[in-house]
Amino acid sequence: LLGSPELDEYGNMMTKLSKEIVKAVLKSLVGEDLGNRFVESEFRNCHGYLRIGNYSPLNIMKEEEDDQQDDEVEGLGMHTDMSCLTIVYQHEIGGLQVRSKEGKWMDISPCEDTLVVNVGDLMQAWSNGKLRSSEHRVVLKRNVNRFSLAFFWCFEDEKVIFAPNEVVGDHSRIYKPFVCADYLKFRLISEKGKFERVGFTVKDFAGNCDTL
Repeated sequence: LLGSPELDEYGNMMTKLSKEIVKAVLKSLVGEDLGNRFVESEFRNCHGYLRIGNYSPLNIMKEEEDDQQDDEVEGLGMHTDMSCLTIVYQHEIGGLQVRSKEGKWMDISPCEDTLVVNVGDLMQAWSNGKLRSSEHRVVLKRNVNRFSLAFFWCFEDEKVIFAPNEVVGDHSRIYKPFVCADYLKFRLISEKGKFERVGFTVKDFAGNCDTL
């Protein structure tokens, strides 16, 4: 499948969709005129990549053997995405959960012809925290493989992430400026594959900024 015409076409469609989503989000955030301007000036060089997820039921099978099976088995631990936006097509069996501000896990049930859109860490920083990068996870509830297709839309590596004054408004600036690639390296080195270490987020990397 990798490099197939079908996946290439899907990736192109997700790129176009990401741009339309950002246009709509910025319009609600700063108005249509500024939103259109920021799409061209701030998000013009964004790029995307696809990731196919295959969550195995082996953990469930092992717990069955040990007679210690819970109602849910974690397939992918709690984490935030490092992208601007993530667009997810999830398997019909479901399993995606999002954590509310109150800490409650909510099921995102699959719906035919529907995609799930997550705000990522880069967008949270760029928006000065007005858009929240969601904490989410995958749980396995049935003894079958779960597949998903995630499209991550990101700033270019060399871009300096810094919320525009028009976005910050009268509020304090939360995040100091940082280079996109430096944050990605921070996440990859800090996590070492352990997604549950959600403490390593953009807030930890560039937060608590004095007013600039």
